[in-house]
Amino acid sequence: MSKVTVKQAEKNELNWVNAKYSEVDFVKSNYENEYIVIAKVGNENAGLGRLVKIDEKNIELGGIYVFPNFRGLGVAENIVRNLCDRNPFGASVIWCLPFENLLDFYSKFGFENCDNIKAPKEVTKKLEWCNSENKYKKKVLLLCKKK
Repeated sequence: MSKVTVKQAEKNELNWVNAKYSEVDFVKSNYENEYIVIAKVGNENAGLGRLVKIDEKNIELGGIYVFPNFRGLGVAENIVRNLCDRNPFGASVIWCLPFENLLDFYSKFGFENCDNIKAPKEVTKKLEWCNSENKYKKKVLLLCKKK
């Protein structure tokens, strides 16, 4: 089995990144305020993830997408670990809006339920959109991780 590696996406890869996100109805990336990574298994692109800067104290972890042929190989774990460890924004709170069945997965990285904490309006608006009628078949949770 090939090793999973994670690298920062380059600006010239943004069209490819956004084409992949379009396949699964994820919001497109903006290279100017995001830290985007591409996971590889061997020489093949296997998945994506990103940190989006909201303000000086808040960022959002999201866009975690593992391509179907690479599921079950630890790709998502490598993406999330890389994003949390290499966070270039230095914000004190990382917000995450995963599907509810992924709570245990994100808990391994220190994320916890943050329904009782006031989230930035960008995060609450996105959570409402994700949980609005006919968007996704699964409920989306509000999680956070504090430094």
